[in-house]
Amino acid sequence: MAFVLWNASIAAIDAIDITPWNDALTAFFPTPVPFILLAIAVGLASPARAQSAVAEGQKLAFDRGKGNCLTCHVIKGGDLPGTIGPELKDIKSKYPDRSELTAILFDETKRNPQTMMPPFGRNRILSDQEISAIVDFLQTL
Repeated sequence: MAFVLWNASIAAIDAIDITPWNDALTAFFPTPVPFILLAIAVGLASPARAQSAVAEGQKLAFDRGKGNCLTCHVIKGGDLPGTIGPELKDIKSKYPDRSELTAILFDETKRNPQTMMPPFGRNRILSDQEISAIVDFLQTL
């Protein structure tokens, strides 16, 4: 895959003809090579970054001092789960809208005032970035 992208970028660089009619292009990108290489690098890093967020989310969810999801929920791969909350499985089908799941983690009391679930975001137990990582993880269950 990387080889194909590299060949495509080389072909694109060779196709750029620096002539007076495209001086506007060269004014913004005097050397298109770094720009093209940066675009390729960002594209290749995206799947790795997504996997990293899922791994970080799982780490936070299982961390007894941070997300602490296992205190109340059964989660595949977790040790010593609780039974106060529902089992966390098929999350993506139950909550296809990512923002709904994020809102639950941020402050479930808005949706259910009688919940026992802590408002992780409102009480600053978890940052927005940490909540997002946990949502990434939960959507893989």
